[in-house]
Amino acid sequence: MRDEENKMDTNEVEENKGMHETKETNEINEIYENEGMEEVNASPIVKMANIIFAPTEAFKAIKSKPNWFIPLLITMLAPIVYYLVCWGQFEVTMIREIEKQLEGTGQVVTESMMELPLTIAKVSTFVFTPIGVIIGMLFVAFVYFVVAKIIKSPAGFKQIFSMTVHIGILSVFTWLIMMVMTLIKGEMPTVSVTSLSSLLPESMNGSVLSAVLAPIEVISLWSLYITYIGLRIVASFSKKAAGITVGLSFLFGASISVITVLLTNMASSMQM
Repeated sequence: MRDEENKMDTNEVEENKGMHETKETNEINEIYENEGMEEVNASPIVKMANIIFAPTEAFKAIKSKPNWFIPLLITMLAPIVYYLVCWGQFEVTMIREIEKQLEGTGQVVTESMMELPLTIAKVSTFVFTPIGVIIGMLFVAFVYFVVAKIIKSPAGFKQIFSMTVHIGILSVFTWLIMMVMTLIKGEMPTVSVTSLSSLLPESMNGSVLSAVLAPIEVISLWSLYITYIGLRIVASFSKKAAGITVGLSFLFGASISVITVLLTNMASSMQM
């Protein structure tokens, strides 16, 4: 009798324990489901804010429900706002560059001479700048998408493009810093104050060393780190694949910077 009673008590305890565990499991599953719903239903503004403050959460939401219109629009508007606010300083920079090119020729830059070039520059800047942003974003996203397909990532182009344009939000800080520096100096800065090239003397602006140091810049490095996180979460890259992709992106940007300076210097020497 005692054995039977003990057996019944044991069964009752196990049943209660099983019910308790099932309840806990259901509660945990419900929490995860709610968290997933929050990620899927996160607003575009929340996603953009999370790129700065909580990138992991932002990329989880992007992976679940990619969107691109609002972050792309903001990234396109940032340079437009800069040129609207600082166009007077931009014109000063252009005139000084033209005067520098005409040094030694005996020509004097007059207001009538500058009227047409400045008009063309204004129209082309406000027309082609947003187009350039779109093309740049599409190109970067396409490169990441090709890499994703090579390593057999399940991510689609829309997810990767959404990730790319959200990371592009960080460029707003670059334009904001440029705006402040332009308004303070009265002309466009030739070197970003947040890059290592800003530590060089002004006489070295446009040098190869300046071009090498220019990509080592706070916001650019921040963008690369955020990109690494995005590739890991949105595109399911391994740590190695994400690290190599980001590293090659940095080297490509640095190479373009150096090649541009070399070609500019070569063109200047040929004119002389």
